Amino acid sequence: MNKFLLLCLIFSAPLCAEKLNIEALDKNMAIKTADQNGIVWFSPQEKPFRLSGFKWINKESLYRRLPLTPDFAIRKAVDNLANNTSGGQIHFKTDSSKILIRAKIAYESSMYHMPATGQSSFDLYTGAPGELLYCKTARFKTSETAFTSTLFEDKKQMRNFVINFPLYNGVKSLEIGLIADSQVDEPPAFEGEGPIVVYGTSITQGGCAARPGLSYTNILSRRLNREFVNLGFSGNGRGEPALAHLINDIPNKSMIILDYEANANEDIPNSLGPFIDILRVKNPKIPILIISRILYATQARKFKTVHLSTSLALFQKDLVKSRQLAGDNNIYFLDGKSLLGAYAHEATVDGVHPNSYGFMMMAENIHPVIQQILKPKGAQ
Repeated sequence: MNKFLLLCLIFSAPLCAEKLNIEALDKNMAIKTADQNGIVWFSPQEKPFRLSGFKWINKESLYRRLPLTPDFAIRKAVDNLANNTSGGQIHFKTDSSKILIRAKIAYESSMYHMPATGQSSFDLYTGAPGELLYCKTARFKTSETAFTSTLFEDKKQMRNFVINFPLYNGVKSLEIGLIADSQVDEPPAFEGEGPIVVYGTSITQGGCAARPGLSYTNILSRRLNREFVNLGFSGNGRGEPALAHLINDIPNKSMIILDYEANANEDIPNSLGPFIDILRVKNPKIPILIISRILYATQARKFKTVHLSTSLALFQKDLVKSRQLAGDNNIYFLDGKSLLGAYAHEATVDGVHPNSYGFMMMAENIHPVIQQILKPKGAQ
């Protein structure tokens, strides 16, 4: 054997055999035990806390995105994914110098291409409406399904807070921990009269953002100071009539966004028109925005995929135009291939699902479109 190769094998063996303990090597990556002394626990389902994103919670008290027993039959896969809490938020004001959460989630974190902090964790933002800034993400071991974590520590001062729920896990129970005798008040009101409902795919659900606050619907919610209802169902946003009927059941909507081409693919010419027709039965004037799918990183190398994507986008664009010509002045189209910008090839984790940069770019380009659509008539 080559002597140089033999030496390499000898000296590298101990390094290969020893398991890396990053928490021991880097204290900033260690998970610290939350100090619960002097903490009082609250349910976020009770006032003055305000939950958003769960439109059926008052009926069932479950952190779930669809009713437990819907009037319209849904497939088992959609029913299971409805337990993922993507888009759920807790809003409140407090002068507590410390904020903790105590949570039980449905299962261990195990996705190969999405961090546990995005799949299963909570993150916290603070600031005025429209100016919220990130504070911290709950820390726990990926094998844990119950954890207590500190999300905020600072001087006693009244502040506005938002906590975002996990994107790809269920939440069985959740409590908010505050310093005893802290004041808790109602949060500032949302802009507009009702939520923006987004129906779509894994991308809509938030796969694969590094943490919940970086899904594109949560970014838009912060920037616009509006409630978003995330009805993204990973691999299962197929334009089924039942979902249109369930969207109709959500009261006082201000807008509906349909972003499901990536799952429907070549079936979208069959499903999109009927889906819109069902929505229009109960929402004849509500703005509807159709977004074709984003640009996949592989498209530059696979002409067939590019052609398919272009033809489906063109179908959606033409459908919107035909409805506008027929008198529907509240339906719009946005070409998803434009959303990731010049660095689309760097904006995904696997060529398909956006990373946090990709989601930021999506929100950056969807934001002004929503603003324009919802701008009051006659406003400059």
